[in-house]
Amino acid sequence: MKVDKFGNKEFLEDGTTPNPEFQADQVVDPTNKEAEDMINRVVEERLAKIKASLDKAYQERDNAVRERVKLEEERKQAKIKLLEEEGKHKEVAEMKLAELQEKLALAESKVTELTRDSAVRNALTGLDFRNERSSQMAYRDIIDQLIQDPETGAWIHKSGVSIKDFVTQFAKHEDNSFLFKPKTNSGGGNGGMSGTPKLDPNKKISEM
Repeated sequence: MKVDKFGNKEFLEDGTTPNPEFQADQVVDPTNKEAEDMINRVVEERLAKIKASLDKAYQERDNAVRERVKLEEERKQAKIKLLEEEGKHKEVAEMKLAELQEKLALAESKVTELTRDSAVRNALTGLDFRNERSSQMAYRDIIDQLIQDPETGAWIHKSGVSIKDFVTQFAKHEDNSFLFKPKTNSGGGNGGMSGTPKLDPNKKISEM
């Protein structure tokens, strides 16, 4: 646009005056509801495809693990049967004992993990996370930093503090603040500015 020499009229580049009926709110907003819905649909479709691919990959992995366990068990049973046929009962007994010890160790490990997970979840109870995803992020981060006390077998933080104390420190740390809902200021003071500030139209922008 151009301003004439009197400073009271505007012209477009081609010399014509602007359309007085044109309003700024007539401009199409690219972030309107329709565009947002379209973006959400595209995102959901892509996420659905990714999820389907991941589910398929996990299913194939689980099937492969089950098949491997099945073959391993069949191999053990065939070896035990062969040893029994050869009269090597001592070797059979040792194999069965080793198998029982392995299963016992796995069971103990599972119980220990469940005890650890339960302690972490109890310590996280009451914290005001932004959403479920934030809660899971915190849970995973804390779990990864835990070790077992070599003397007592209890789960503690690698720094030596208890799970409860570490979770308290974790929640107060500034780097983790994005995981929690912002605290609202409910104080009775009125130190902040309220309302809309009055601006002097005669002042330059740099002076405002």
